[in-house]
Amino acid sequence: MKNFQNKAKIIKVSKQLRSIARIALIFWALGLAMFLGITVMTLGNGGNARAIYLGFGGIVEMVFAMIISLNFFRFFDRLKNGELFDAKTVGHLQAAGKWWLAYWIVDFTFDIIGNNWLETKMAFTFGQLFAGLIVIFVAWLLKEAQELQEEQELTV
Repeated sequence: MKNFQNKAKIIKVSKQLRSIARIALIFWALGLAMFLGITVMTLGNGGNARAIYLGFGGIVEMVFAMIISLNFFRFFDRLKNGELFDAKTVGHLQAAGKWWLAYWIVDFTFDIIGNNWLETKMAFTFGQLFAGLIVIFVAWLLKEAQELQEEQELTV
């Protein structure tokens, strides 16, 4: 009975988290549209290299954020549908972590280029790196737990 109650709780919470991920997707899409508009207007007005660089950087970051949010949305959607911690569900979580690491690499590179050549004075952060590593670790932990459960079911 307890397992059924836990599954019901996971499904209930996943519905809410899926809604939050959907809202995040909408906000990232709006941010992408904003950066596209600003970049196009800057290019049309013959803007300086720094403004164009920041516009394109914003576009790239919004795309990465949308991909990460989409993977979280898919993860919580599968949990909401009762597909708890199977390979595909955990794969979405792992993909979100890997995209988050890629996002950090792109952001870090963007900051270095901006600071060295365009004097944008951007701050280097490591929050994206740690968040991506934590998500990948949780996905690995869930995958190992799933394999352990399957092994125990075979021995019984």
